[in-house]
Amino acid sequence: MSKQLNIDLLRTFHAVARFRRFNEAASHVHRSASTVTTQIQKLEDLVGQRLFSRSNQGVELTMYGKKLLSETTDFLKSHDRLLASLTSQRMQGRIRLGLPDSYAPAFMRDFLPQLIADNPLLELEIEARSSGELFTMFSREQIDLALIVSAQPLEQGEQLGSIQPVWVVSDQFKTPEQAPLPIAVQLTGCPYRASAIRALKEHGAYYRVLLESASSTAVEAAVFCGLAVGLIEESRITVGLTQNIPGVRLPELPRHHIYLLSDSANHLALHLHEQLKKGFTL
Repeated sequence: MSKQLNIDLLRTFHAVARFRRFNEAASHVHRSASTVTTQIQKLEDLVGQRLFSRSNQGVELTMYGKKLLSETTDFLKSHDRLLASLTSQRMQGRIRLGLPDSYAPAFMRDFLPQLIADNPLLELEIEARSSGELFTMFSREQIDLALIVSAQPLEQGEQLGSIQPVWVVSDQFKTPEQAPLPIAVQLTGCPYRASAIRALKEHGAYYRVLLESASSTAVEAAVFCGLAVGLIEESRITVGLTQNIPGVRLPELPRHHIYLLSDSANHLALHLHEQLKKGFTL
């Protein structure tokens, strides 16, 4: 009989690759650490390669392990989506969703009312934070799904597209003379902040941070009032904002990636994953 990849073995492999520790992966897949160790050994025997290098600090993917992770990610997603589609479509139960703070208003206004109307028994809990915080919370199993923005490609999650952050100011903004350019940014954890500060330093720009806040609303208010230069997705530029900063040319920022991370062992998370893909637009 020809060799076959077992879904349970692959799911355990992905859990170990995600948590980098056998004990945490075992908790995630609801098995003992010894069972997880045995499953990884079976998978390594099946493919004929070592998938992890082990140390006292945990495990790391080998080159072949990275290759297997990359080539089986879409396969496992397709399997889980098919499984979810064969079960009841009405969502019921508790689910925890994280999304970037700046996306929360559109989510609440344009997507959530219909979702709740269609699924009255759904107990949805929402965390609106920075992408960095959300990634950490998802890794620690504190949320079941996370919509995040990343400056770098991720090994996990489904990439929904890319997005371009740009520098913007209010039409009322006046560039200061012989003074640093005031900017408003979110706290560490926002991928745009990291890209912006790096670009400004590499460009040798003369700037100062006028406002840094965990709230995107506060940051955007500082920009709309004409107090500072800010960052926003190109698609979200509205009336009153412009990319043309009088007398200043700032460096272009790299495109960022939008990912949706979901707990593949949670069927409710898989249902919501598909709903978000179909119905929520930025």
